[in-house]
Amino acid sequence: MSDEWTNTQILECSSDNGEMLTVFRQTNGTSQRYVLGNGQTVEYNTDGTFTVPGSETNLSILNF
Repeated sequence: MSDEWTNTQILECSSDNGEMLTVFRQTNGTSQRYVLGNGQTVEYNTDGTFTVPGSETNLSILNF
């Protein structure tokens, strides 16, 4: 059974190389996650940035 995730916030981000990406904060009612538009999960860092697992690309928030 798959969880149903609901977007709770949309964050416009910039990658290390200047590429613009959108990160969605989602909840299923009990858990929270951050994903790219393609559904790939990203890790939220304590400094307010995100890291794309496997690529070690860092994303900085521009707008939310």
